[in-house]
Amino acid sequence: MARAKSTARAEARRRYRAEQGLPPETSQDDAIESAAQGLGGGSRATAGQPERMGLTQAFKSSFHPAHVREDLRALPAIATRSNALWIPLVLTIGSMIVVLVVPPNIVSQFAYAYFVQTPAIGGVFIAGFLAPRASWLLGLIVGFVSAICYSILILVVPPVAGAPAATGTQTDIILAALVLSPGLGILFASAAAWYRRFLQLSNPNRGRRQAPPAKRGPDGRSRGGSQKAGARR
Repeated sequence: MARAKSTARAEARRRYRAEQGLPPETSQDDAIESAAQGLGGGSRATAGQPERMGLTQAFKSSFHPAHVREDLRALPAIATRSNALWIPLVLTIGSMIVVLVVPPNIVSQFAYAYFVQTPAIGGVFIAGFLAPRASWLLGLIVGFVSAICYSILILVVPPVAGAPAATGTQTDIILAALVLSPGLGILFASAAAWYRRFLQLSNPNRGRRQAPPAKRGPDGRSRGGSQKAGARR
């Protein structure tokens, strides 16, 4: 019976890691689990809740290698089933439109600085934090779109974009944005995805609602919903 429970827990861990995009368990993880089971019931997590990982182990496990081919194949599914790509793109393009049509104010300046101007850290951070996988790829796409929006602002309203009116200087700024923004997008989006995984591993039960305690009757026994239903019958 104990072996069956251990197998069930291992299968639950594998499903959890697959859903969260985490790497498969290693022999080191199995050893940690075996040691935790050997300590007795006091070291086990509450039933139905994943065990909390130590900060050092969570820090190391949060780093994932980039699977380029798999991420490219998964991009259409990510774009259709997740908002990780569309939310930052809408914010980036919307920020450019705000700068174009709205007189300069604190809102337009904030939107321009964080979602359009290189490095546009706002959009790529949101993309990486929401990405179910391929955060680096989403960061590259959002960074490239922000560079395009930045280039449009430089050509249309140079004083607002902080660029001089000289054509040669504008060209240099645009080329620098097209090169730097996608690369920085990969970096910031990957960092955001790492931070999300670190939070999930270090505190997996954060935000979970605990089950309400069972009500006790006059005889001191706890009574659940099924017992009440049986009594009513």
